[in-house]
Amino acid sequence: MRLHWLVIIAVLLLAACSAAPSPDQSPVSAPLHGDELPGRLLFSREGGVWLWEGRTARQLIAPPATQPAFDPRGERIVYVAARAGASDLWVADGSGAMLAQLTRNDPAAPPGSIERVYAAMWAFYPVWLPDGSGVLAAAQAAPPVGDPPADAPFAIFRYALNGQRQPVFADANAHIGRIVVLPSDELIAVRTVLGSEGQQQLYRIAGGQAEPLPGAPTPAYDPAVSPDGKWVVFAVGINGGSDLYTLPAAGGSPVRITDLGTARAPVFSPDGTLLAFLAIPPGERGFDLYLATVTVDDTGLRLGPSRRLSTGFAINPDAGLSWTR
Repeated sequence: MRLHWLVIIAVLLLAACSAAPSPDQSPVSAPLHGDELPGRLLFSREGGVWLWEGRTARQLIAPPATQPAFDPRGERIVYVAARAGASDLWVADGSGAMLAQLTRNDPAAPPGSIERVYAAMWAFYPVWLPDGSGVLAAAQAAPPVGDPPADAPFAIFRYALNGQRQPVFADANAHIGRIVVLPSDELIAVRTVLGSEGQQQLYRIAGGQAEPLPGAPTPAYDPAVSPDGKWVVFAVGINGGSDLYTLPAAGGSPVRITDLGTARAPVFSPDGTLLAFLAIPPGERGFDLYLATVTVDDTGLRLGPSRRLSTGFAINPDAGLSWTR
């Protein structure tokens, strides 16, 4: 049978995307208004990609589109389009106009058919290389095999902008999920051991070798790295909820920096002085955007008081946030 955590991801993505009309038929969602945000921030809601600029958020890419990421210059966007048991990587320009399709995981076989099950694949969590020459993503090396079908573990692949891909790192005993790239070109990635019921760990990957990030608790996920590459902020699962922790990118003692009980999906501002993240406001159900000042001194990285920027945006937390000037 298909692996438990993959089924959860598929259900979440398809619930947001598969029922949506195709991009050329989708109505443009009404803009949303919140507090002022410096720069430009991407997020996902209602199955599409949204851009927050100033005090206004508007749909930039129609459904199905999720997990967006700006390139290093803020000129292009890579994102995931999920449809009926498969997902692909696409690249758009800053206005949301399509530039390229990097993967072709969505087969011609009709949805629900056994032929489609054995032909479709997934790709998730794209991130740009520091020089903007390509994209890293978590993807499968091959379609499902066996009877019943079993999915191959997710591994890290590098995708050139012409769609050619190269393997970067694979672990036969685990799925690799969200990835961040350090200035040293080393990676920090979320690793989930097969059969561990979703116990996510942060691993540092360098030279084709992986080891646990020293000091990172378990479960830990949603990593974000500071612009100078010195600090990692990530979510830690706590009693059914989550809060943000930080530690040096080389490892160290973790420090809790939020106390909201639902905080996740952090992202640094381009200059590293602010941290945006998602959390569910008390008494509400959906995720909204929060912002806090970042201070780094001899005692480590700390956050100032957080303030809520949006109201009722219902942002998709698994899609993450991407911030550029």
